[in-house]
Amino acid sequence: MSEDRKIIQKIEGVLTHDRRINLNSGSMEISCEGGYVTLEGTVTTVAAKRLAVRLAQEIPEVKSVRDALRVATDNPMGDLQIGDHVRHAFIQERNIEEGNIEIETAPEGTVILRGSVHALMYKRLCEVLCWWVPGVSDVRNLLVVDPPEEDSDEELKDNLITILEKDVLVNPAKFRLDVRGKKVFLTGRIDSLTEKDAAEKDCWYTPGVIDVSNELTVS
Repeated sequence: MSEDRKIIQKIEGVLTHDRRINLNSGSMEISCEGGYVTLEGTVTTVAAKRLAVRLAQEIPEVKSVRDALRVATDNPMGDLQIGDHVRHAFIQERNIEEGNIEIETAPEGTVILRGSVHALMYKRLCEVLCWWVPGVSDVRNLLVVDPPEEDSDEELKDNLITILEKDVLVNPAKFRLDVRGKKVFLTGRIDSLTEKDAAEKDCWYTPGVIDVSNELTVS
């Protein structure tokens, strides 16, 4: 058996053991050439997309992982419609300098962001706003933060709280959010399963988050 095939089998084994990825429910394809891995096809959630890439990257023999995964959507929209929705969402945010951002849409719901923002917070927010648009299946966030900023758990926590405050389905004042090693921990009591689900999704939508532990309980 070739080394590349062994790597593929290791990745399949790791991904199969994480039920959040639910490998059998999508159409993920794993390829490898010289230790360079590509993940493509569809998965059911953004969580599955983020986790699959991270877990593959953690295998010692893997040199790099190209993320070509898309998230299945029940609300497909045309490229132009998606672009209009994303642009409108950016315009509504006063602190996002929409004129400095190029929004490109590709077939099957992919959004590509290029340009610059003046804070790491807004790079993260731009990506989350894209994921909130129905029909978006992938976001390639190529935005540059100018001037550059150092990231940290505290920065990520502050960014997440701001993002959650913008979601009409979530009230982050009701629960506790902690970040340790880029992993997010949600604890406390909330009013509905809808809010619990939305809070977790918002965390996964945010670049920089590597895992989410959702211990929220519904009153």
